[in-house]
Amino acid sequence: MVKLVVFDLDGTLLDTAYSLYLALRDALKDFGVEEPPFEVFKKHIGGGAYGFIAPFLPPEYHEEALMKLRHYYLTRYIDHPSARPFPGIVETLERLKEMGLHLAVATNKITEGAVRVLERKGLLNFFDVVAGRDLPKEHKPSPEHLFYILSALGGDLKPQNTLMVGDRSDDVECALKSGAYAGYALWGYNEDQLNVKPHFFIKTPIELPSLVANITRSV
Repeated sequence: MVKLVVFDLDGTLLDTAYSLYLALRDALKDFGVEEPPFEVFKKHIGGGAYGFIAPFLPPEYHEEALMKLRHYYLTRYIDHPSARPFPGIVETLERLKEMGLHLAVATNKITEGAVRVLERKGLLNFFDVVAGRDLPKEHKPSPEHLFYILSALGGDLKPQNTLMVGDRSDDVECALKSGAYAGYALWGYNEDQLNVKPHFFIKTPIELPSLVANITRSV
C-alpha cells in the first residue's frame, strides 16, 4: 500500500530551468566564460548545481562558481516569472493530500534553496519533509536520501510503501536501490529513456492519484 509519495523538485514539481540558466550565465560571466545554449544546459539539470557547473568550468573553479551561482539564484532569480509549477502539479498535490498520503521532496538542490523556492511558488505547505543534498549522508542516486526522509517522518513508513517520482535516472536509481516504486516523470528534463527502467512511466502529473490508487489495490 502506498502511503508516501516523494517528488524530485527541478523538472518534476517546478519548471525552474530558465531561472537556473540565468544564474549559471551570471556565474560564468564572472569567469569570462560564455554561457552554453539553453537546451545544452537543460541536459545537465538533475545532479544539483555541481552537475551543471562541471561541464563548463575546470574543477579548480567549481567551489567558487557554486557559491556565485547560489547567490545569484537566491538573490536575483528565485522569483523569476518563468519558474512555476508544471501544469497539473497543484491539483495533483491537493488530491494526494485528500487521499491521506504523506508527501515529501528529495532534491539534489541545497535544502535552503529548495524550501525557499517551494515557499515562493506556493507549494511548501503540501510537504511533510523537504530533504536537499546537504541533509542525508548521501544524496540521490543513493538510497540514503529516501532512508533519511523515512526516518524523518517516523512511524511505520517503509520503502515498499513509497512511490518516488522524478524526471532523471538519479530518481529512478534511488527508488530501485531502496526498494521503493519508481515513477519516471515524462513532463520533465528527461534523459534518454533507454537509460532508465522505472516501474512506471508517467505522462502527466494528473495521472498520479489513479496510479497510487491502483498500486494500493494491487498489493
